[in-house]
Amino acid sequence: MKGEQLLIQNAITKLEMQIKSSSLPPEVKELSLNQIHRIDISLLSDLSSRATPPLTRNNLSYILCFLAGLSTKVIAAIFNVEPATVHTSRYRLRARFVKTGTSFLSSFYSS
Repeated sequence: MKGEQLLIQNAITKLEMQIKSSSLPPEVKELSLNQIHRIDISLLSDLSSRATPPLTRNNLSYILCFLAGLSTKVIAAIFNVEPATVHTSRYRLRARFVKTGTSFLSSFYSS
């Protein structure tokens, strides 16, 4: 459990640095950081514990963005990838949780 929480905290720290160094306008950066900080870490910990195989820090970073309700364009700018890559990540993560029988949040599915 402690290893999981450390991985989650590392993912949050990495994501904060990526948001701050992205090419997004300052107001979008601030809004994105606020949305990330409002996420219930226990929910993320629960999701992480149910994932098979275990989630990577990169998986957790994408999940944080999805749960925060960030748009595909903003997520793409944060990770410096094409929007199609964000769609692919969402699809693959969604498939992993469907396989494990874990229902994910509606915000994750509707994004």
